[in-house]
Amino acid sequence: MSSLQSNAVNTHGGHDMFRIQVILLMTLLALPKLAAAEALSVVNVGAPAINCVFDTSCTRSVTDTSDTFSLPGSSGTARLQSRTFTGATGAPAQGYYGYEYVVDMSNVVGITNVPCIQSLRVSFGPVASFQYNGTGPVDQVYVVSSGGSGTIGLSSANKVGNEITFTFATPVCAGGSPGAGARSFFFGLASASAPTAVTAVVVNSVSGTSISVGARAPIHDKCTSGIALAPASDPCVSSVCAADAYCCSTSWDNRCVGAVRTVCGSLTCSESDGTCGHSLCTQGASLVNHCDSAKADCVSAICAVDSFCCSVSWDSICVSQVGSVCGKTCQ
Repeated sequence: MSSLQSNAVNTHGGHDMFRIQVILLMTLLALPKLAAAEALSVVNVGAPAINCVFDTSCTRSVTDTSDTFSLPGSSGTARLQSRTFTGATGAPAQGYYGYEYVVDMSNVVGITNVPCIQSLRVSFGPVASFQYNGTGPVDQVYVVSSGGSGTIGLSSANKVGNEITFTFATPVCAGGSPGAGARSFFFGLASASAPTAVTAVVVNSVSGTSISVGARAPIHDKCTSGIALAPASDPCVSSVCAADAYCCSTSWDNRCVGAVRTVCGSLTCSESDGTCGHSLCTQGASLVNHCDSAKADCVSAICAVDSFCCSVSWDSICVSQVGSVCGKTCQ
């Protein structure tokens, strides 16, 4: 081997080792963030002004559902109310879906102890942001603290993964007689996805135990099949529905999920992965060449210009080449 060839090998080997060191460092730095909660902004609003975000007439047509649950050491039933509605044409939240919740302990009577609810946890997914209180930056969660019913607001709303935990400013407690228990204010947020039945969790502040209760929450994102999605909620969803109206009028089926790749050029959905060990849009282990040949057929193109991605690791550079090499996106 010539000295020039040796230098070339050493240089390439050093480059690969540097990338490995960077990957290890980035992985270690990212570990604490994986478990960290995202604090959602919470603002107080009044009714009926909040209605104007969802309808230009400042009125709303709503659907109310509720489920009851019992607490040890008490009589009567507690209630979680879910209220859903759709943003009307011309409103700031046009095409989005609104969700509001109330924890109602008014008919629960404490017998041996006074049971209280400290928090509500709901699998919700991505939260849309709007200007709810008319000032400052856009908001994510609102509490109807005036012009409506209830007495207790929120101290925080924290999101980990797809789950949001709403913690009350003070526990929502039972009373000493029927009708004397507490009730939270309505608190709400918006999503691009339509509602479906889910199982939420309320936490007893006295015992710390979790109690399952029925609720309504967003069903799925563009990478999951289910009910029809709102076209105004996402540029890709809008493009898919322009090509296939069925996806926004009847059902977001597997064909619509596939159109995220074929129409939008996005590889963010697992549908695009083929037999690959992980998404092309996420860092991880090296990918097997041609593993996505039946779908996006992008891995071979990237590995042809950067063999590191198929031999050592699929790092941030490989992810960036989804755009620069394949002309696709991860949005």
